[in-house]
Amino acid sequence: MNRFRLLPPTALIAIALLSGAWLLGRALDRDERRSEEGARLLDAVMDRVRNSYVEPVDEEQLWQAAVAGMLDELGDPNSAYITPDRLESLQLSASNAYRGVGLSVDVIDGWITVIQPRAGSPAERAGLQTGDRLIELDGKSMQGWTVQEARERLRGPLGSTVRLVVERGQGTRITVTLERADIRNRAVTRAVVLDGGVGYLAVTTFSDSTEAELISMVDSLRRAGATSLVLDMRNNPGGLLEQGVGVADLFLMPGQQIVTTRGRSANANKTYVDSTAERWGGLPMAVLVNGLTASAAEIVAGALQDHDRAVVLGRVSYGKGSAQTVYPLDNGAAISLTEARWFTPLGRSLEVAPPDEEPLADADTARPLFRTASGRKVYGGGGIVPDIAVGDSTLDPNERRLLAELGADVPRWREALTAEARALVQARAVRDSMFTTRPEWRGRLQTRMRAMGLRFTASTFAEASAFVDRRLGDEIARQGWGAAYAQRRQVRGDVVVQRAAELLRKARAPQDVFVAE
Repeated sequence: MNRFRLLPPTALIAIALLSGAWLLGRALDRDERRSEEGARLLDAVMDRVRNSYVEPVDEEQLWQAAVAGMLDELGDPNSAYITPDRLESLQLSASNAYRGVGLSVDVIDGWITVIQPRAGSPAERAGLQTGDRLIELDGKSMQGWTVQEARERLRGPLGSTVRLVVERGQGTRITVTLERADIRNRAVTRAVVLDGGVGYLAVTTFSDSTEAELISMVDSLRRAGATSLVLDMRNNPGGLLEQGVGVADLFLMPGQQIVTTRGRSANANKTYVDSTAERWGGLPMAVLVNGLTASAAEIVAGALQDHDRAVVLGRVSYGKGSAQTVYPLDNGAAISLTEARWFTPLGRSLEVAPPDEEPLADADTARPLFRTASGRKVYGGGGIVPDIAVGDSTLDPNERRLLAELGADVPRWREALTAEARALVQARAVRDSMFTTRPEWRGRLQTRMRAMGLRFTASTFAEASAFVDRRLGDEIARQGWGAAYAQRRQVRGDVVVQRAAELLRKARAPQDVFVAE
């Protein structure tokens, strides 16, 4: 007889616990030995490089390179070493802010020109106005500068100053010294009520103020007569997970799932559920996405699509289906580490296929099929597949050909566009911000471009007439009535927005957008 059968149950439990502890201890000892061996290996290599390499080395840079290389070996573009400078930029981007003077500028006649000072910014407080020409920055001429060069030089450390010489009107020059401050960009823009009570707004990022801005903007649209809503998240790179959850929460009902994260650690496994009453119940909705819609924006689109809350239009989204945690390091840097993957309420993965695999198309039959509570088909396999595919995923071929012929002169083409728009406004050729662009205006622009020495063929310019008219019309609206009117014009001429508006004008309840589909 096996003698262990004579032992009481408590003794057997004790033996099992001791055996488990011994095995666990062996495993931990093995892991510790491997860690120690790895540390010794890295130290040995560093010591050899430090003492024997043909040139002196910066040891701190080598350690940073070793960390960066280790994370790079994971093969995950979202897991990376973040230098102190990049960490500061990342923190600012999370608040959708930058440090500068608050000027929106463009190039006009070869000079950096003020398009609009931001409300409450150092530039506005100093009295800078639309149309002011920036002549000098800290004693250096700004003639010939690009917009990017101007932005880089106007930005800088918080509290630092920049000295500008500004030309206003016919030769009047003033000198101002501006102290750089934190400038906050808006996360929600281009709000307008279209025909038929269709409210439209664009969410450009998910910063720490997106939810609050969205509430304010939708309430404003509702007061202005909006009875439905287009939520445009095209080109939105995402941002803060909590803000994406907060925005989805505004449109869903309590208890409805928003997103699930799954990872190796217990903290990485979490289900986010709607916790508040739907703020605008009964409001029919359309969501717009494209190939640059990513991250938190995809979470919102996926949740609203899975719960039959909104019809999704556009092109398949980017497919950024992972969540990162940023861990600060003692040297002021940090590492970003992917710790979980995101899944929609129906369990769809947002992650795209690995780079060595063929990406799936919008309605590829290889995509896994899911069904919503109403029986609608939605697809997994990476990104958010729109219910209605509309809009081009690339530039129009005629537009591409014109820009290709202009080549390095594209910035000067923009100068010609701006100058011709300003000339037409000054000549009072337009009376209303929703004017129709005339063929003779395009002819004037072509003549101006030739005079500036821009090289392109007449046939290519003619074939791109729709693109040229659209860009010229938008610039005339901006010059004549301001950025807000130019944005309204762009929205009304957008084929994806118009398709969404067509569905919404027929809808009396949220589910009607699918019936109308």
